[in-house]
Amino acid sequence: MTTNASDDRIARGLLGTANDDVSVDRLAFRYVFVPWDETRAMEERVMVIPREREMECLLDALRLHFRVEGAKDGAHGRDEAKQKEILKAQLESHGDGGGGGGAKTLSDDMMAAALSMQMAQPVPLLPGSKKTGFVHVNMYVDDRGISKGLPTNVRASRMSAEAGSPQQVLGDAFIARIFDDDDQFKRLDFTLDECSSDAAWIMKAKTLAVERQENVGDIARTMAEFKAKGAVDLDAEAAPKAPLDPSQRPGPHQDFEWSQDDEEVTLKVRVPAHTTKADVACVFGPGSQKMSLQIKTLSEIEGKSMRVVDNEGDVDLLFQEIIPDESSWSLVTNHGERAFEASLVKRLESVRWLSFLRRGGPPETTF
Repeated sequence: MTTNASDDRIARGLLGTANDDVSVDRLAFRYVFVPWDETRAMEERVMVIPREREMECLLDALRLHFRVEGAKDGAHGRDEAKQKEILKAQLESHGDGGGGGGAKTLSDDMMAAALSMQMAQPVPLLPGSKKTGFVHVNMYVDDRGISKGLPTNVRASRMSAEAGSPQQVLGDAFIARIFDDDDQFKRLDFTLDECSSDAAWIMKAKTLAVERQENVGDIARTMAEFKAKGAVDLDAEAAPKAPLDPSQRPGPHQDFEWSQDDEEVTLKVRVPAHTTKADVACVFGPGSQKMSLQIKTLSEIEGKSMRVVDNEGDVDLLFQEIIPDESSWSLVTNHGERAFEASLVKRLESVRWLSFLRRGGPPETTF
């Protein structure tokens, strides 16, 4: 594009002097489509902004895309009964167990309404704030990716990790930039050349992610220092204790520890000293996001179950995909302690798991 052509487009309000230029009231904006299918190229698209629908125009288009493509791409895209089963399991696993919004309180009509809804879920890659001039970069995904059984979007997952927000992205994804300071909203440009690990916005997102982690660490250290000096949070002591999330309660799904590096996730289960390989039933699969683990000798301990992780249904999905054929397990004895240990090879290297299971569970440990 020549300088004169660029100047002409700027004059007509089609783009500013830069993708994040907020001084121009654009008539159209650019965004990027990231297909889950790696054989398809990523695309830079242009959308004309309809009058008085600058905020809604992209979301409307993406909802339609996810409704149509999700029905074709998802393993359960056309199986409403299966989607309902998975959605109910998700809601039950995140409910409070006391009738406070769990799936048990949903009527059939409410569940049908939930299934009929289609949303484009925004995932903040660069959260807007004063530090970014209230410029946000968001990834938009199908909000029902799990219940539809959508495949992993490897490129989008890697981009999310590069931006300091590691997570598994399911199905097609779109990336767009906006300006939003709560008083004014503008759609800005996001172009294909910005989908690289050294893009300026990714470097900024990484820096901000590190700052957030350091701030959390500072707060934790300060609270620990106060506690060491005998300081007591009277409000916290007096307040009634909220019930634990079901995924955090002691039970058969919590009898394990886990840690990770860039390439593998290690699962550890402490077992009775006489446990042998004959007592262990471990299967990686079916598929790349499931495993089953049962250890017979655990049932000898009061309050314990032999069942550690299930591969039945979709409740115990692993947080991200693994390579089953390269994963392995063994029984080890260190300093007189017997333990089951499994090495799960990550399909997406360098992407951090936020939990072992999608439904939550014990925090990452070091061992």
